[in-house]
Amino acid sequence: MQLSFFDHAMKYQGGKKSMKFLNEMKEIIPFEAIEKILIEKNVYKPNKGKTGRPSIIAKILVGSLFLQNWYGLSDPMTRVTVSLPETVEELIHDRISFRKFLDIKDEDTIPDETTICKFRNKLIKEELLGSIFEEVKKMMESKRLILNEGTLIDATLIHSSEPKRKKDDKGKVISNKAHDSDATYTSKRGRKHHGLKMHIATDTNGIIKKVIATTASTHDSTQFDELTQDEDKAIFADSGYMQKARKVALRAKGIFAGIVERRVRGQSKLRPKQSRNNTRFSKIRCLVELPFAFIKQHMNFRKTRYRGIDKNQQHFFMLAACYNLRRTPALVRARN
Repeated sequence: MQLSFFDHAMKYQGGKKSMKFLNEMKEIIPFEAIEKILIEKNVYKPNKGKTGRPSIIAKILVGSLFLQNWYGLSDPMTRVTVSLPETVEELIHDRISFRKFLDIKDEDTIPDETTICKFRNKLIKEELLGSIFEEVKKMMESKRLILNEGTLIDATLIHSSEPKRKKDDKGKVISNKAHDSDATYTSKRGRKHHGLKMHIATDTNGIIKKVIATTASTHDSTQFDELTQDEDKAIFADSGYMQKARKVALRAKGIFAGIVERRVRGQSKLRPKQSRNNTRFSKIRCLVELPFAFIKQHMNFRKTRYRGIDKNQQHFFMLAACYNLRRTPALVRARN
């Protein structure tokens, strides 16, 4: 069969870095397992036996969501609250590497912005982005890429639009509501923040095992038990998680407590042993900050894009899945 011009372009054109990355992702994303879940939950119906115009295949819809998050792209809904670059639809049209990743041929339909929005909203409503995160984890566990050598935990603040005061003609405040009623204020290092908080647990390679969304005013330490409930070897965390009773309880279970210590009341400075331990623990614990750096800087996620903790929890699952996939090829190469 003679190659069309489109086939020739798909084969020989495209940015090298983008092509390499997306080719790697194409091979490791568990598309079949994800599609099976979507069919079971009645979110997606395959085209088998149907007449008329075929619907867009699941791989294209799911793959579009991965592209949107990896590249920090926009759609009409996220543009309402966040200033982002081009939409995923625009770049699927423009980038050959995107079309090749999605296996889009010239006769296939490229999903428009509305289709992508509706599909993502269905997944959020049915809480299926968490299932996608779990399927990615299963894939990594099958390749033995998630280490069973301990758990690292931390949290980061995600900004939300602050309340805007509305005044009447006499200057009296009549409204002071935030865009997201679940977002709250907190203070960190003397600076005021308004929004939500992302809590994560990773392995000692920085792969995310759990992710939890809370309001910003929730103390990091409150999520300790939920993040570490499956750990039976070692836990590493910063001083925000320090509690004497917690260390005693962990040691009683035979779990190594690598929690950085801080000065307590009546203590002018840390003991030499505490300082040495803190240095040792910090070298391990710091790996938990890699996901936050990547998600915020490379995936352009510095501000919440949805209203409410539940919707943002689902978005956090998708971000975590995208980050874990991005790390997978490097881990495979390092192991080999």
